[in-house]
Amino acid sequence: MLRDISEIGLACTAPQEIPEMTLVGLDFSLPGASELHHVKGAVVRCEPLAKQRKYDLAIYFTEITPVTRAALRNYVGKAKKAP
Repeated sequence: MLRDISEIGLACTAPQEIPEMTLVGLDFSLPGASELHHVKGAVVRCEPLAKQRKYDLAIYFTEITPVTRAALRNYVGKAKKAP
């Protein structure tokens, strides 16, 4: 489950532990858009959530296209302007 996203990475919860520095591939689309984005990243944090069988993950993007970076910049910029 995605919690936060930016041009450089994302934070999410996961049902299983993923060791730090594991390389992962992610596919996602942004709300209101149909384009599917593909990025690669490295797990930089994986901590168990208290009293849950889930993990708090942070992933730093290691490979991202200019198109995806621009889409994220636009999406994040709109979210910052919302009341």
